[in-house]
Parts: sequence; C-alpha cells; structure tokens
Amino acid sequence: MSVIRRQHAARSLTVALLMAVAALLPLSPAHAAYGPPQPISMGTSGGGQILALADGTLQFDDGNTKFLYYIELCRVSSFSAPYIKVYVNGVYQYSLYWEGNTTTSRCPAGYRSTIHSAESSHGGTVANVTFTLVSSDFINNVYRERTRTVTYDNPYN
Repeated sequence: MSVIRRQHAARSLTVALLMAVAALLPLSPAHAAYGPPQPISMGTSGGGQILALADGTLQFDDGNTKFLYYIELCRVSSFSAPYIKVYVNGVYQYSLYWEGNTTTSRCPAGYRSTIHSAESSHGGTVANVTFTLVSSDFINNVYRERTRTVTYDNPYN
C-alpha cells in the first residue's frame, strides 16, 4: 500500500471516529431568552394615606420555566413592615420583605425601600406569576391589613 493511500485511510478513519464521538455526546441545552420587561406597579392605602408601594419589572423566559424580577418595595406609612407574597401558577412560593436598607427614586423623598432582584426557576411550566403587596394601618385602635394583588400571565404559553 502506498504512503498516500495509508495517509488517506488514516484520515478517513480519524474523521469517522470523530463523527462517532460527536454523535454520542449529549447536546447542550438551549439557553432560554427573556422577553421584554413588563412593568410592576402597585400600592396600598388606608386611612387616606399611602401605606406601601412596589414598582419594578418582570420578565418571562421563552422556555416557560423561569422568570426574572426587579422590585423596589417602599414603606411609606404602613403600621407594620410591608412585604410581597409571590405565587407561581396560583401556589404560594415565598415572600419578599421590606428591610429599609436603601433610598431609591421610586420611593417618595424621605422614605426607605428594599430592592429585590432575582431569577426564579421552577420545575415545570410557569403559566403566571402573582404578587400580593401586604401592608397595614392602625386607626382608632383597629389593626387592618391592606393588600393589592396583580397577576402576570406568561406570554410564551
């Protein structure tokens, strides 16, 4: 066998082996892209006063399994510290609490806020996300919780 034929045979064998190895390797999962931000804006009031505000954005991924949020939670005159309950597909997941550790432009002058920002992944399809802002007032010796709820449907399903 000539040298040229042996080199050609060796190259052919190498190419065939590389193709076989590549076929056996698992494909990398596709990276989901986030859609445009949807505005989050809600507030609670009681006794003629603003109690708490929540402003920010929510983005769903086109893979239907996670979302990204950025929320500034502001305590204005809530009796107790406000918080936000987060529900996915109608099921409670976790709460975001006001800690008053920053000042933001979305909070009225002189009031403190807390910024919450995270990517939230779930084992299944995310059909919708609900945020419930919970605050309170204390008027005439009566404590009342005041809530505001907004639900965002995932545009990708």
